[in-house]
Amino acid sequence: MSKTSSPPAADAWALIETEKRRDRFIRKVCITAWVVTFSLVVLFAALVGVGVVEMVKAGMAGAVPWMSVVGAAMPFMGMLWTLCLLIATLSTVGVFLRMRTSSLSEIQLRLAALEEMLVSRADSQNG
Repeated sequence: MSKTSSPPAADAWALIETEKRRDRFIRKVCITAWVVTFSLVVLFAALVGVGVVEMVKAGMAGAVPWMSVVGAAMPFMGMLWTLCLLIATLSTVGVFLRMRTSSLSEIQLRLAALEEMLVSRADSQNG
């Protein structure tokens, strides 16, 4: 579809471009936030992992029951499932909202172009 120079179509294109810029900014912020989140997950996994390894050694020596080894790993497992649930929920909501916004803007632009085309055909048939 080609861009036209009529004011309603130009306004629609300007709105679409603004939305695209906003999408790019949100995407950059999102990627940065997820990189930081996963970096912290790796750090937390390393910290918990050291404790779990020590507990496994103690469990193999018979110094502690194996349930203590599982208990040492539970904070990481709890954080991991919560993070996965958060990612699934937020990404699903984000996808649906962005698709809806993009679709509505595209529909508005197509309707403006169709209206302009019909008006120009009517003018050419009457003139």
